[in-house]
Amino acid sequence: MPTRSTGPAPDPMMMFMRRCRFALPGLALTLVLAACSGPSGGGFVNRTAEDYCTLSDRSTLFLIDRTTTFDAGDQTLLMESLGGVVDGLETGDRIIIATISDHYSKTRRLVNACKPGCPEPGGLADEIMGSCSTMKAKQDQQQFMASLAGSLREVINTAEDASGSDIIRTIGHWTGSPSADPYTDIVIYSDMLENSEMIAWSKFSSLPEDELMSILAEHGAQARTPGTDIRVIGYGRLHDKARSVLPAALDAKLRGFWGRYFLEGGGQVEFSARAGD
Repeated sequence: MPTRSTGPAPDPMMMFMRRCRFALPGLALTLVLAACSGPSGGGFVNRTAEDYCTLSDRSTLFLIDRTTTFDAGDQTLLMESLGGVVDGLETGDRIIIATISDHYSKTRRLVNACKPGCPEPGGLADEIMGSCSTMKAKQDQQQFMASLAGSLREVINTAEDASGSDIIRTIGHWTGSPSADPYTDIVIYSDMLENSEMIAWSKFSSLPEDELMSILAEHGAQARTPGTDIRVIGYGRLHDKARSVLPAALDAKLRGFWGRYFLEGGGQVEFSARAGD
């Protein structure tokens, strides 16, 4: 007598998922959905400002060169550039704002914060179990923006009349830690005219590129920017009172040096009128 095929054995996981979907109503269903969805089913909780940083591994370093007094055009450009950077941040992205001075040891961190916001729900369980307070996120967003505005106001209103500009070692100070993850993006608001204890302007503007790179190697001052996109804003003018434009030959020479400096560190540099261009 022929036997009737019973088909393949039932999949225990499919049976568990069906039970998660249909077995229990009301509150019991909510609890089972949380168990089915795994560790993320509990939802994101925004208890502190630092909690937002868990939502993203992206980071931006914004360096502001304070060694040249800002005129009205500089102030506008700086505000527009920082605004463009902030507009491009996604929830959880970290932004660090710091200064460039006449010595790298004088650099100041003005802001270190992550953009507040609630993540998009990942599914029904997150919709039900999610604990991110949108009201608190909006309040934190206002505080975040106020902190950025305050740091920019301080920089613009308190000019620094420095005799030099230690750009290279300041970049190294913020990017040189081998134990830290590299920044996703670096934005540098500077004329990029190095004039430091390590390399005086007379040498920086005249020595061949290979000699400059040798000096950096001697001081261990090479860039560490693997996979980083670097944007330079405010480049193209001299330090004289008239803020004259760079002569074409010097412009090309300095662009070549900075391009090589960042490329050997693993990054790519672009010179722009403002961030976001």
